[in-house]
Amino acid sequence: MERFDDLAIFVEVVDRGSLSLAADRLGLTPSAVSRRISQLEQRLGARLLSRSTRRVALTDAGATFCLRARAILTALDEAERSVSEIGQEPRGLLRISTPVLFGQMHLAPALPGFAARFPQVALDLNLDDRGATSTDAGFDVALRTGRLTDSTLIARRLAPLRSCVLASPGYLARKGTPLAPSDLSQHDCLAFASAGVRQDWDFTVGTTVEAIRIAAAIQGDDHAVLKILALADCGLARLPGFVAAAEIRAGALIPVLTEYEVTTDSVYLLYPPARQLAPKIRVFIDHLLATIGQAAYWDAAALACPTRR
Repeated sequence: MERFDDLAIFVEVVDRGSLSLAADRLGLTPSAVSRRISQLEQRLGARLLSRSTRRVALTDAGATFCLRARAILTALDEAERSVSEIGQEPRGLLRISTPVLFGQMHLAPALPGFAARFPQVALDLNLDDRGATSTDAGFDVALRTGRLTDSTLIARRLAPLRSCVLASPGYLARKGTPLAPSDLSQHDCLAFASAGVRQDWDFTVGTTVEAIRIAAAIQGDDHAVLKILALADCGLARLPGFVAAAEIRAGALIPVLTEYEVTTDSVYLLYPPARQLAPKIRVFIDHLLATIGQAAYWDAAALACPTRR
């Protein structure tokens, strides 16, 4: 362990910029710190620090060695923590990020059972509609829907994410039922638009997937609002199953064009890469897999909008 101690002393000197300040922090004398640094340099056969009466500075060799030393100390700390956490009761603050609508409709109902089972875990829930990026590393777990953008996080598929083109019985009685994607040009469509950019509707036509550019009677950036408009006979809306499952079951919204639908998206759990997950993260992932699950309990659309084979 003496060699690890030498690394820790060296990094502390670099961080403090002073032998005496590092000595105070470590509870050693300045002469003892200076001697350990000199022994380390002698063993490596390279000068790591340039010393002056007031400060120390890294040499080129020292800068390279410092990066490796920090990595070794971090790995040692993670290894010790992973062993100490084995068998421990999950505890601590769990920071969760989720899209707004999914969090309101499906994550929130799953939290009381988790909180009752793991009372030592405090939950900090953040609802937002950002994409999955490396900035999610500020959270312990992030849920994301749809196609993922590049990320440094680990992604675990929680459930399939199916979408359907839906309309109210009143709208279909008034405007008729589209039988092919090409019929959409004759219909009022309620389009989802992000930052003013309208999303195309993808369909399987023959053996290929085609993006249909719809003409929107109304567009907006909130699926819940589009659902309300569809229920009010305003037009066809393409909605995720987790948004409209209850209305599909009740017959308030009718799936159309189901034989052309494409299922490519998913709901994902994202979390920082680590050799050993903290107990609070591990049990939260297990809880969501059990309560939401790979089949997606809300997905009445799984039957109404089967994946095309």
